[in-house]
Amino acid sequence: MSPSTITEAFRPPPRSLRRGIGWRLLLAIVLFSSVVTVVMTALQLYMDYRSEVEDIQDRFRDIEKSYLASLGGSLWSLDVDQIQLLIDGIKHLPDMQYLEVRELGPTRKRQVAISVGERGVGPIISHSYPILYAGARDREAAQIIGVLYVEATLTGVYSRLVERALTILITQGVKTFLVSAFTLFIVHRLVTRHLVAISGFLRGYTLGGGAAALQLSRAPPRENDELDDMTAALNTMSSSLARSVLDRERSLRELRRQEAALDRAYRHFTTHETAAKLAHEIKQPLACLSTYAQGLQAMLQREELRPEELPQLADRMVREVQRVREIIAVSQSRIDHPVGAPEPLSVGALLRDVLPLLRQICDDHGVAAHLEGADLDVLILGNRVALQQVLVNLVRNACEAMASRPVAERRLSMEVRVEAAKVAVSIHDNGPGFPPDIIRTGHALFASTKRMGSGFGLPIATAILTAHGGGLEISNDERGGGRVTCSLPRA
Repeated sequence: MSPSTITEAFRPPPRSLRRGIGWRLLLAIVLFSSVVTVVMTALQLYMDYRSEVEDIQDRFRDIEKSYLASLGGSLWSLDVDQIQLLIDGIKHLPDMQYLEVRELGPTRKRQVAISVGERGVGPIISHSYPILYAGARDREAAQIIGVLYVEATLTGVYSRLVERALTILITQGVKTFLVSAFTLFIVHRLVTRHLVAISGFLRGYTLGGGAAALQLSRAPPRENDELDDMTAALNTMSSSLARSVLDRERSLRELRRQEAALDRAYRHFTTHETAAKLAHEIKQPLACLSTYAQGLQAMLQREELRPEELPQLADRMVREVQRVREIIAVSQSRIDHPVGAPEPLSVGALLRDVLPLLRQICDDHGVAAHLEGADLDVLILGNRVALQQVLVNLVRNACEAMASRPVAERRLSMEVRVEAAKVAVSIHDNGPGFPPDIIRTGHALFASTKRMGSGFGLPIATAILTAHGGGLEISNDERGGGRVTCSLPRA
């Protein structure tokens, strides 16, 4: 399925609110709100405490201003009932716990002491006020006739602060819970459920598998937001990856097809070169055998041998020799007519057609390769398929020669040098190089450095290049590794 035909929307199964970042967000909001609530409540309680204590101090000042004069007159006249009535009135003021009026005078005289309430219970604030009395004749000569002792309890203050704190904490807790729950719902509705959809899409995505386009389950907003941008980016990436995979598969199929064609040509040249080598090796012995058989026939004609035993054998030898000559002639006729006709080729065009295949071979062997060349437009005269097969065979041999090295250290370089009358293409690897005996006999048939090698590679490459008027040289590079140089005459 091509990326342009993908229309099906990906919709993942719903996920519960109990998982994911929503609950962590809710916990963070609750903790932060709780800390803020506790701090603000403590601050509020401290301010209320100060206000309550200041109210008690105000009542003490009111007592001093409003009651001391009346208490002085009543105490001077020893009106106990009036004193009791006055301190009972003071006792009914908020937070007043204990009051006492004590007469001051000569120790021999019986002193008046009137009190109301319970003294010294719980935390208190106390004040003592002198009771003064000035006669009608001399208002300025006031004398102390007694003491008013007042205790105010803080128990009521603390109780009111506790009730207030509980009220604040409960109301703030309910508010925090409701706000947090609503925030969790909004975050899940607007963000987290779509993140779950995106993660499910990516989890089920298969490269080159024709995945469906990602679509969020929500009403389209008036303007694209961050989630829309992310969705569009992911769909674009998915389509690009799908196209890239399709293009790569198409390129690989083309490379495999080209490699198969080059392999067929390689096998063709292998068969022909082997036949040529075998024909060259057996041609002279068979010629000698034919001459010997003809000599035997001559001897028989001169009756120097027993004719009844040898004619049949001699005729058979002649027929076999003739048959071998026919086989050799057929092989030589095939060799004299190679595949394709030579044509003017630029080195750049020759390399450009086969470069993807060479790069694939290097990638398959984990080899980092690079090409160096000043002028790739120079022309040579040759058969494109044959020369490309030579390059493929030599690059593959170089990659296989580096199999013992770590992948990260495998390097291959191809260098094109243009000289006055020829073009040289050198392939250098950083493998173990060629043994000295292979350098001496590397062009010989069946000579190979690989355990399963046939020994056809270099001789066939040499034969192809020789047929083009060029040659092949092998050597060990002074920097390490082996070097194979192909030379071809310029067109």
